[in-house]
Amino acid sequence: MNGARAHRTLRVFYRDYKNNVTISSAQPESLQASRIVPLADQLLNSEDNFLGIVDGNDVILQCYVADDPADLVLEMVYPEATGCLRLTLPRDQVLDRLDKLPEQFDESLMAGAQYID
Repeated sequence: MNGARAHRTLRVFYRDYKNNVTISSAQPESLQASRIVPLADQLLNSEDNFLGIVDGNDVILQCYVADDPADLVLEMVYPEATGCLRLTLPRDQVLDRLDKLPEQFDESLMAGAQYID
């Protein structure tokens, strides 16, 4: 991650059941982009935990553990939309995508995703 990207911030919300910590989607906290992958790596080891990342246009990228714990699910939710894009990938591929998040989220993050109503 280059220097400018490492110092930018993103809004995040999450639920960590093991440590009983919740950051509400209604009041996400700001987190340096360089801290997204370590947070995801910590949170996404438990099947009930999740992480949400909000871009400047209020598009949400949600992450959680898939049925196969070696995989993670990404969902992209657009403001005012009735459905979302969903994609299941191996853990390392999801963490790589989170490490390279653009300023604005779009379908390019979700190549191969299905639209779910």
